[in-house]
Amino acid sequence: MLLFSLTAALVCAALLGLAVAWLRRTPDSALDQARQRYEAFVADLDRRVAAGHADAALAREEKTEAARALLRVEEAEAVTPVDPRIGFAGAVVIAVAALGLSVFVGKPDLPDQPYAARVEAWVETLNTAPETLEAKPAAVALQQLSAKYGDKPAYWLQLGQTQVVAGDYYEAAQAFKRVTQLAPEAAVGWSNLGEALTLLNKGQSNGEARAAFAEALTRDGDDLTALYYSARILTTDGRYEEARRLYGVVQSRLAADDGRQQTVAAEIAALDQSAQTAATVQAQIGGMVAGLEARLAKNPEDPDGWARLLRSYRVLKNVEGEKRVLATLDRLYADRPAIARDIVQRADRPVGAQ
Repeated sequence: MLLFSLTAALVCAALLGLAVAWLRRTPDSALDQARQRYEAFVADLDRRVAAGHADAALAREEKTEAARALLRVEEAEAVTPVDPRIGFAGAVVIAVAALGLSVFVGKPDLPDQPYAARVEAWVETLNTAPETLEAKPAAVALQQLSAKYGDKPAYWLQLGQTQVVAGDYYEAAQAFKRVTQLAPEAAVGWSNLGEALTLLNKGQSNGEARAAFAEALTRDGDDLTALYYSARILTTDGRYEEARRLYGVVQSRLAADDGRQQTVAAEIAALDQSAQTAATVQAQIGGMVAGLEARLAKNPEDPDGWARLLRSYRVLKNVEGEKRVLATLDRLYADRPAIARDIVQRADRPVGAQ
């Protein structure tokens, strides 16, 4: 705080010095400068006319235009300028206000606290009144204890959970990985790792997160965190009934007044909406597939049609239909394998990419 006060005082002094120097200077006015340019221009024209390098009539016209420009400057100069002392007063007011703000809002009576001192204070608070610490300072304080407790899975679990609350998901994932290394048989390390990775990926469970949840459920089939996120993964994959079953398991394991009940209920409501939308889309695609199949039965020489049919079966996750189309392509284009390969490649592209 003392450093801030000294800085504010120095800024005030610098502003004062600059303002005084500015007020004491006597610069040429815009009109004086314009007159000097006009006189120099006229003198140059006269020299050029005398030397025969410029036409006298043209020189008179240029002098007239220059005189008009000078007149416009004189008219503008006639406007009363702002007193520079107003600017000086404003600068002083701003500087004094900043200093006053630091005195009344800040704590100039307290000494500066370097970061190391703050961390030391956080560690002390962690030991005496941990509930008063916010998540980020608590996480920093916990990190200082790694030399003492670094071989304890519980330490890394607490650190990771605190970092999740603080929003430091990457650091939390690293802490939970330490838990899985020190206690690979504990489901809690794996489920927390999967959650941190999911949060780090903006709510989407990537392959590593999915594997972590699977490891957790292998060790403890009742791990609520792993069950909840596994239900979300099933929803993402379109396996709605399986997801609904897992959400039901989670609800049955939570107390009726547990706040997480509302979260699960919201997920189930979203699942119902997604299932309804998916059913509508499936019906539309199913109708298109039936039409394609009928058309291809009459005219099998239609590579575009086969590509759309193959893509549709993949969207529908109809493995048997996909196998049937591939077998038909092998038979139909046995002597033209390049066409069959092109159909399969086009089916792999997103809709509209053709």
